[in-house]
Amino acid sequence: MSFKAIAKVLFDTSFLLNDSPDVDEIIKILHRDRISCYISSTVRTELNNLYYFGRVSSQQYNRAVARCRKARAGDIESTHNYLEESITRECTVSMNLEHGVDTKDMRSDCNILTSGLNNQIDLILSEDFHFTSKYTDNVVNAVCERTCDRFRKLCECDILALNKDAFLAAYKENMVDLEIAESMKYHVRKNRKRMT
Repeated sequence: MSFKAIAKVLFDTSFLLNDSPDVDEIIKILHRDRISCYISSTVRTELNNLYYFGRVSSQQYNRAVARCRKARAGDIESTHNYLEESITRECTVSMNLEHGVDTKDMRSDCNILTSGLNNQIDLILSEDFHFTSKYTDNVVNAVCERTCDRFRKLCECDILALNKDAFLAAYKENMVDLEIAESMKYHVRKNRKRMT
């Protein structure tokens, strides 16, 4: 069995807005195990826009914000430097190949992945099927491979993207069992429904 140590977690918008009490249980687990939690400026903006444009209720929005507070989720620095622009460009190319969608339809996904990779996040928690799919794993691998020669800190990147169910099944004491996590991933493209 292979395991991955988890020290830094990034929350996606879909995770924070999910109705399941499992999300609150996961936040308790992360707090108990002293894992650093973060949200990106993209997630903060998405939450605000969904609320202000009436796509989520004030109850949903307030619960998401309360979850961030309970997790003591800090903001990930968002400096638009050459490193982030280069990673985002590689992510966009790879997302287009893997998920078959236009650049505008993957901007948020790539911004979240870029923030995670640039800040050496170990795990992204998301409830978007396409984001936690094997296709997005391929995107991460391609981005790391294509940028490693320019940015040494990305030479060994192995960021995970899991949904709540995979996290609860695979996580124990600051470690994720990669075999369990991998067995729970779907082949889902952003432009298609879940397949397996």
